[in-house]
Amino acid sequence: MRYLFTLLLPCVATLAGQAQTTKPGKTTSLLAMQLPPPALAAPTVYHLTGCVFNPQGRPLPGATLAVKGAATTTVSTDENGHFTLDLPAKTTNTLVAGYAGYADQTIKLTPNQPALTVNLHPVSTYTTKAAKGATHALQTGDLAPDFALPTTTGSIFKLSEHRGHPVILYFYPKDGSSGCTKEACSFRDQYQDFTDLGAEVIGISSDDEQSHQQFTQKYQLPFPLLSDANGQLRKQYAVPRAVLGLLPGRVTYVLDGEGRVRYVFNSLNEATSHVLNAKDILRDMK
Repeated sequence: MRYLFTLLLPCVATLAGQAQTTKPGKTTSLLAMQLPPPALAAPTVYHLTGCVFNPQGRPLPGATLAVKGAATTTVSTDENGHFTLDLPAKTTNTLVAGYAGYADQTIKLTPNQPALTVNLHPVSTYTTKAAKGATHALQTGDLAPDFALPTTTGSIFKLSEHRGHPVILYFYPKDGSSGCTKEACSFRDQYQDFTDLGAEVIGISSDDEQSHQQFTQKYQLPFPLLSDANGQLRKQYAVPRAVLGLLPGRVTYVLDGEGRVRYVFNSLNEATSHVLNAKDILRDMK
């Protein structure tokens, strides 16, 4: 009998141990079933969408939008005038919308701002004196002010001497910058298309002639670059600045054979769109 008890004792202990480990496991599983699921973290970013319209109520492609907040962010509207911005949720920001020939519009953004409709209005006058050029930002139908500036070849480019064929005047911020290099190389790669359409391409920035020569040689640009010292021609053409006025703007004007403005495109970010849009306008002018 004692021998039988000795044999059974380890079995009883093992069963007791299993019962103890199983019971807490069941209790833990039951508690887990009763606890609510963990709460999802609130989103830290939201998508602000909207559309920019001109005074006639048509969507305005190429408008620049800059957000001033914790960090400055800029985007341009697409071909349908639409834009999307990723902004911090529950944060107040300031949005500035602009386009060549129109007054900048400043909008205070509320946290998690709903979709926006932005209507821009033309600028009536600038402080530029009439004797020196335009008295307002150039718009379609305006006669482009005449000017004379030095080129990369050392010659002088005078606009009035190039009547009889279209001229593309594209103002850009700075030689060698990423967007300006893309824009210049895009004009270069499609230069034959512009020539076939009878147009002349002219790039303009405030860089000096030496900078223009280096930029031209490095990227083999087939068209002249003009040195607009101190930005005087920008003032004549009332070219708006970009990113809350911190940078020179990127604006392209398409002039017809009479020297009248047929198209204005203002976008700091969409550098290569200046080239494609100008070419489309030239085709429509044929």
